[in-house]
Amino acid sequence: MTGPIGFRTIVETVIDAIAAKKLVPGQKLPPQRHLAQDIGVAVATVGRAYSALETQGFITSHVGRGTFISLHPRREKERPSASAGPIELGVYRAPVPQVRPGLAALLATVAATPNIESILDSAPTPGLARHREIISQWIGRSQIDADPDDIVLTNGGQHAVMAALSGLTESGARIATEELTDPRMKAVASFLDRNLVGVACDQDGMLPDDLDRLCRAQKISALYCTPRHHNPTNVTMPLERRADLVEVARRHNLTIIESDIYGSIAEDHVTALCQFAPERTYRVSSLARIAGAGMKVGWLIAPPGNAKNAHIGVAMSTGVASPFMTELATRMIVDGKMEEMLRWQQVENRHRLSQLRGFPILSGARGEPTSAHVWLNLPEPWRAEDLVEAAAREHNINIAPSHTFVVGRRTVPHAIRLVIGAPLDQDELLVACERLERLLAIGPRPSSIAG
Repeated sequence: MTGPIGFRTIVETVIDAIAAKKLVPGQKLPPQRHLAQDIGVAVATVGRAYSALETQGFITSHVGRGTFISLHPRREKERPSASAGPIELGVYRAPVPQVRPGLAALLATVAATPNIESILDSAPTPGLARHREIISQWIGRSQIDADPDDIVLTNGGQHAVMAALSGLTESGARIATEELTDPRMKAVASFLDRNLVGVACDQDGMLPDDLDRLCRAQKISALYCTPRHHNPTNVTMPLERRADLVEVARRHNLTIIESDIYGSIAEDHVTALCQFAPERTYRVSSLARIAGAGMKVGWLIAPPGNAKNAHIGVAMSTGVASPFMTELATRMIVDGKMEEMLRWQQVENRHRLSQLRGFPILSGARGEPTSAHVWLNLPEPWRAEDLVEAAAREHNINIAPSHTFVVGRRTVPHAIRLVIGAPLDQDELLVACERLERLLAIGPRPSSIAG
């Protein structure tokens, strides 16, 4: 811990440690007096932190025995009437904080703008210059230097992907991507008559040797990949892997389309593919994972001086990004509201991930501290399709079928993606976790034998 230590700092440190598996269920915590001496705070401060952690269900105290990380964060309780339908773990959506008061003030400010007509009129293909300047500054937070002239604004991340594929490749082109990829990418490619070719992956992401093999065997026009918080596996590529992929792309003169849509709430600033290979990389991202799916503001960063290639894709798809929506988004960036929502998302997702750590099977899911989804390899004898069906039938839980992520006719993995950000709140997520943990532990029902 660094800086002034208050009880909230202790609480967040413990929650982060649970999410990172540095503290595991059943592990004993130091006595309050000992911890207070170690970190130089009053015993009352530690006591307040322990009380908050126990109230939230992360720790359990036993008189005479001590304080322990909870085996189960909370007991399942009655779900609120607002969430009486299925618990959603399949559709990717970001939880959002209460924004009504701030949003009302923001809309009033926009309405009072002297030149409001400019955001209700048509805009140039790449978007208004002042909007691109602000987005450039926002992108710079990730240590990526993007010239506003190289930025093309889009109506969300999916539009950015569509603009990249349609503007940079031709009908029938083969696009290399991870063997498991975003279903929306599959839908866009199919709509545009592009053919996805799956590249083998390991625990660090796409394998450069397999990409090289594919490029030698057939004509590959572009590489589409997600180096950070990959959907669905949640892999974040190590630096060396990124460098190796770029080397293969250069060897075969591949255009790179780098997606950071799911990594937009990450805290790390590992060198992006567009920094390794600025001359050939188009980077797409959006604000949807931060401000909610309704914030349809995305962008495509082109290599220096090559934005016109992206302009073609925008013009061929849904057209120019909405100036009104980008005005709202950029104002939220300027006044600090977007940063507040980003920090809220990071804390919220840490809390949600930490709740999984209290369950023996679910704790094995691959997650990143700030990611809204996890990837769980299923224990035998579970098959992905059987679990998805049983979860819906027996426990009213929706999970995305794993075959929707598979590129081509590759084998469907015995694993599932769980969108822990999708439930309405942390209580609903805990209900889903308890039900899934029981289901996973019991195992699938024996198949009926035909007579």
